[in-house]
Amino acid sequence: MKQNSWTNWGGNQLFEAEAIVRPETEDEAISAIQAAVKDGKPVRVAAGGHSFTPIVETRGILLDLAKLTGVISVDAAAKTAQVWAGSRIADLGEPLWNSGLSIANQGDIDVQSVAGAVATGTKGSGLGFGSMSSRVNGMRIVSGRGEVVDIDATMPEHLLAAQVAVGMLGPVLRIGLDLVPKYRLKEENVILPMAEVLRQWDHLLAEYRHFSFWWMPTDRSAQMYKLGEVPADHCFVKLLREVSTDLPDVPEGEINRRTDRAYRIYPDGTTVAEFHELEYMVGADRAREAVDIMRGLMLKRFPYEISPLQVRWQKADRGFISPQSGRDSTSISVSGEIGRNYDPFLRAVDEALRPLAARPHWGKLHFLDRERIRALYPNYDRFQSVRHEMDPQNLFLNRHLAELFA
Repeated sequence: MKQNSWTNWGGNQLFEAEAIVRPETEDEAISAIQAAVKDGKPVRVAAGGHSFTPIVETRGILLDLAKLTGVISVDAAAKTAQVWAGSRIADLGEPLWNSGLSIANQGDIDVQSVAGAVATGTKGSGLGFGSMSSRVNGMRIVSGRGEVVDIDATMPEHLLAAQVAVGMLGPVLRIGLDLVPKYRLKEENVILPMAEVLRQWDHLLAEYRHFSFWWMPTDRSAQMYKLGEVPADHCFVKLLREVSTDLPDVPEGEINRRTDRAYRIYPDGTTVAEFHELEYMVGADRAREAVDIMRGLMLKRFPYEISPLQVRWQKADRGFISPQSGRDSTSISVSGEIGRNYDPFLRAVDEALRPLAARPHWGKLHFLDRERIRALYPNYDRFQSVRHEMDPQNLFLNRHLAELFA
């Protein structure tokens, strides 16, 4: 690989930047961005590389903030913390726990950078909880004018634009997070027939802090996500219950029966990409309809596709281009196997979910254009207003994002 080449974890995004800059301090990062802005050079940030879409690609300056990592400060009384943007989610669990705090909800993987997870709206599952982005209370961003801008609640339009911005407002250096008191989780994961999941759907959603499931269209489907042996038309059901912090840990043994600190329980997915994923969000009130559509599509039109169908829930938030903006949501995701022509399958999924006003995960494969995105996000123009103010020269757009937002 050439010196200034970059690729993502899925191997489907590869490009060569003019230069890759790896600052060791915040001041070095600011200086590098300001120099690029002065020269009119595009800037994008390389985070954890866990996106499948071409949101990092640039022919200009690629900024790698991996050395800006860790917790900067904690206010235990206010239940907030400020962290470096280059921190991996996994870096935060223990220091926050030691301060009596935890992240409110997490997804199945914790090796992404915090900035990348926030930028794309990464989330877990549970109707009582929004995405990580929804917990952002502030950011330090370097704008397209070269100014260091500290966004907080006194700048509500900017904050709602910044909570999910895919890097379009400028490189993020610091992130403020609203947290919750530390908590522990007990796994009660089970394998159930799909008919039983449909019967218990409402009960499981109300009973558990985290409820999600993977439906298996074939006997081989569970292998894609390393979920063990699950028969066709059955589901691996992930159930997490909050328990007292006084109970003993059960960290070892069968993964479906652990009891431990929350940040140790959430991550259970593979960190080796063997697939390329699409994930769309529909209103939670249309979740059953979406699942029915997807099962029919996969069984009748694409019986050779082995991808599990993952279903998760999120609380509504206010971020202008957050996939959960203004509505409780259910995320529907499937994957294509690397090395196979999965494009017809994923395009068919896009068309099938389109009547449900499905919104994309910004870091996962999708087929939306500017017209569709503008129609799906009532606050698109408000986001654009902030974006134009923060980046008047469009230096933080790349080709992919320019097609959607320029």
